[in-house]
Amino acid sequence: MLGTKMKRALAMGGASLALAGAGVLAASPAFAATTVVAWTHGNVHAGPAKGERVVSYVNANYSYTGLCWLEGDLVNDHGISNRNWVRLQLNSGGIGYVSAVYLKGNDKGNVPNHC
Repeated sequence: MLGTKMKRALAMGGASLALAGAGVLAASPAFAATTVVAWTHGNVHAGPAKGERVVSYVNANYSYTGLCWLEGDLVNDHGISNRNWVRLQLNSGGIGYVSAVYLKGNDKGNVPNHC
């Protein structure tokens, strides 16, 4: 039978491990930046939705830094429909989201990382 001091030590040690594990899980993953290239002009929004504020834009044949992709609003443009948006690192600082419709490559703008 375990003594009271031993039970407390085990309980406290378990709590410390649980908190340490939670800290690891809560840390945001590091994404390798991917160069993406726009094939046409497109707006960059504050979030992955057409109704979000426009914070920048992409231009045809220019390269941008893509961080990851995620699903958002469906965009239909130039005969292409897609729900995938790419999170971009903006040159001015911060991030923005562009529909993959405006990027060269696959349906995710050739960005391998899911956000």
